[in-house]
Amino acid sequence: MIYIVTIIILITSLHLYFPFAQKRNMLAGVNHRSSHTKPVITGAGFIFPLSYLAYAVYLVCNTGMAFPWYFFIGLTLLSVVSFIDDLEDVWFLWRLLVQIIANALMMWQVQVEVQALYMVHSATFWMAVIMMWGFSIGLLNMYNFMDGLNGMLGFLLLSSLIPMWLINNYVVHFVDNQLIYFTLIPTFIFVFYNARKQAKCFSGDVGAIAAGFVMVYMLLKLMINSHSFIYLALYTMIFIEAGLTILQRLFAGENIFQPHRIHLFQLLCNEGKRNHVLVSSFYGGIQLIIGMSLFLMNYYKMPILYQHLIIWPIVVSLALFYLLYKRKKMGGHLLSYKLNK
Repeated sequence: MIYIVTIIILITSLHLYFPFAQKRNMLAGVNHRSSHTKPVITGAGFIFPLSYLAYAVYLVCNTGMAFPWYFFIGLTLLSVVSFIDDLEDVWFLWRLLVQIIANALMMWQVQVEVQALYMVHSATFWMAVIMMWGFSIGLLNMYNFMDGLNGMLGFLLLSSLIPMWLINNYVVHFVDNQLIYFTLIPTFIFVFYNARKQAKCFSGDVGAIAAGFVMVYMLLKLMINSHSFIYLALYTMIFIEAGLTILQRLFAGENIFQPHRIHLFQLLCNEGKRNHVLVSSFYGGIQLIIGMSLFLMNYYKMPILYQHLIIWPIVVSLALFYLLYKRKKMGGHLLSYKLNK
């Protein structure tokens, strides 16, 4: 029943939001770096934190589980600031500060639930904590970079969530199933409105950041409970597309906080005129194959060494292919380029 009520609330909220967004001119405009040809409503990803609010109500009213206060405080802070940023620009240092605080709260929640950080507080321990903290903030923002193409963010979320649900139920239990369900619900709804030839809406920071925060939280818990970092491969396409593009821009001496149009999916759709949903489906399909492979290898208890010997050469090969193909699309240069505007 709670799922049906949540679906109705989210869909109704979206249809109330659309005229509000039009009136406030909350539109992703068309410019030289856009992958769309008409202005599109943005900020519709508020349905993600709204769904997590429904999850919080569910936890309070229907379960005996301890309420994850630190996690929800961090998620709320991120969602509020991100939605304000969709309404009007928030200085990036304020956004970064909130992300640092929210990720600290998330990591403390993981520590409370898993008791994974109880070891002696040595220099090595604090180095590991700082590295995990930085990794979490980086991955959180990588999700935000994937909201520029019809279907991309939604398909990548689904392609990670489906294997995660299978792993959670048949390999190692690492998170409350309901959190996965309350992430799947807004994802399917968002895909319905976004994965079209002409998208009805984009997520905006509020949806991408909120969903990314939850995905990072689940990944950390999965790696800690399974004692394996092989599950990083569940987010392969995020790391390749967003991560390598960030490195590319850094080596090219660009300001990574400024907008750009050199993601490979932008090159394929802007310059190559490829179908947006087809490109997004290709990304999501590759990620789903990797995720399902991880699930099957662990379900049938393949030795972890063999898993690493299979998965990481595939990931490295994909990354090399990505760089070589992208270099070709950019005229033979990754660091010295000039796209037609």
